[in-house]
Amino acid sequence: MSQLDTEIGDEPLEYGQKSVSFPTISDEMVASIALGMEDELIVASRHGFSLEQYETLVAQKWFQLQIAVKRSEFEKNGVTFKAKATWMAADLLDQVYLSAASQDASLGQKHEVLKTLIKAGGLEPKEEKSQNTGPTFTLSIDLGGGQTVSLSNQPVMQPVTLDVETKEIK
Repeated sequence: MSQLDTEIGDEPLEYGQKSVSFPTISDEMVASIALGMEDELIVASRHGFSLEQYETLVAQKWFQLQIAVKRSEFEKNGVTFKAKATWMAADLLDQVYLSAASQDASLGQKHEVLKTLIKAGGLEPKEEKSQNTGPTFTLSIDLGGGQTVSLSNQPVMQPVTLDVETKEIK
């Protein structure tokens, strides 16, 4: 047998470059898994990973570290607690409404639920703030003969002109 005579098996040959770099993992995927609000496989699937690909990925120490760091950051900043509280509130919302809407609920219970829903929905009336928040003044001028002109620091829509006669006093 010559050097050029080599046997090639029946299995498929690999062609092209084989990637040895880390797979591209989006920040959103890492954050979703670290938050823990839904199953990791659902998150991975949403980001284009098959079950086998995700199992390989989750076994990698660098990926585990990324998840652990993000999870720690979320817990430190209260993100995990807020996300879970939001989910729980949404889950209970329908139950609270149905309970308050029942004939067995008292008017006081219904009113409390209504106030809470208005506040949570951002439907409370907003207080109107005055444009002028600084000190105020009023100027009164006695024109004599029982006539008085008063001015205050409210915005004036038209210019005000005062004609004043001066008299010399001897």
